[in-house]
Amino acid sequence: MGKSSLLAGTLAAAAILAWSFGARAYAADAKAEITDLEHQCASATSADELMSKCYDSSNEVAVYDITPPREFAGPKAVHDDFDNFFKNVKNPKVEFVNLHVYTDGKLGFARSIQHFTGTSNDGKPMDMIFRVTDCLHKVKGKWKILHTHVSFPVDLATGQADFQAKPQ
Repeated sequence: MGKSSLLAGTLAAAAILAWSFGARAYAADAKAEITDLEHQCASATSADELMSKCYDSSNEVAVYDITPPREFAGPKAVHDDFDNFFKNVKNPKVEFVNLHVYTDGKLGFARSIQHFTGTSNDGKPMDMIFRVTDCLHKVKGKWKILHTHVSFPVDLATGQADFQAKPQ
């Protein structure tokens, strides 16, 4: 092997290695940004705040929530779903039991178990644990949620949701 072939091979290997580390750093930054966004979403206090900080405003945005209908599609339907929530709950608080974020720097998803507490408008305490999956993409350089799926495990024998599901 000649010196020029060795030099070309060494430069190519160095470039691949540098690109690999750069891609990992980019994905790590994206993971941190998505994690921060998830916490901002959990601490939102209004539908307007939640939509502006967290959600894509395109017609493609959709939420599969725990209340009917089966799907809230489009920014108005998603906003109205969240607005209904905030109008019917006092002192909402969300804590992450766990949060896992995966991204390649362009697309991402976050899956979590969340513990929610609050008070209903009629004064009853609310306490539930549920699952959330968010699918995200970049919009004008910022991560935005394009789709959310919220669910509870269901006891198939009774057909009832398990609001306090514990890990196995």
